[in-house]
Amino acid sequence: MSAGAHHQVQAEHWSRAQPAHFAWKTRNPVLRESERALVQDVDGEGAVLEVGCGEGANLAHLQGRGARFAVDRFREKVRFAQGAVPGLRAVVADAAALPFAAERFDAVLIRDLLHHVYDRDRVLAEAWRVLRPGGVLHVVEVNRGSALFLAQALLIPAERGILRSSPRRLRAELLRLPRSCEVAVDMAQPFPLARLLLHPELGRPALAERSLVRGGLALLDACGARLLPRATWGYMRGRARKLHS
Repeated sequence: MSAGAHHQVQAEHWSRAQPAHFAWKTRNPVLRESERALVQDVDGEGAVLEVGCGEGANLAHLQGRGARFAVDRFREKVRFAQGAVPGLRAVVADAAALPFAAERFDAVLIRDLLHHVYDRDRVLAEAWRVLRPGGVLHVVEVNRGSALFLAQALLIPAERGILRSSPRRLRAELLRLPRSCEVAVDMAQPFPLARLLLHPELGRPALAERSLVRGGLALLDACGARLLPRATWGYMRGRARKLHS
């Protein structure tokens, strides 16, 4: 698929803001905790940039006192994020050509974006360019080894990039960044059934209000953590620190 065709497929699926998904990720009693856990390491005192912010749910979960910045390719999403996240400074921009000076941010977050872009290395290079020495690049991506996300990739054309999303690839990409150190990739959410069961369109999000459901999902996660190989867990969390010159 050409770059133009790839961008068109993504635009047709993702260009509109999804208020229901923002509410689901930030207010649902189950999802808000699992979503917060995926980005909790990003918190800090300095300036944080999210590349591909969507509706802004990830930044809404950050508790640090630093300034929060964001970019997204789609104007409707940027407008929604600006209204939904207090103090957020967001602009419309291409992840492969960020409108910021070099070494501007103390931390950069890329969440669920790499499997949607045409040139992953270029997007990572831009995020690395605007990261200050000593700062950390955080990458959160779905794992093709998860049965749930594999099904998503097979059923939805805009999610086909998941088929090439693996811990080994992410680690190799982070190691290729110049002056990178403390590179690590760990796994999270061993059995993310809640994402389907409580989905705002495919499931019944109101079930999260029931303590029995919350307890059952927590038990499934605990069992999954003990029984399922990490290669099949739902999410990958990568990090790389930028060395000083």
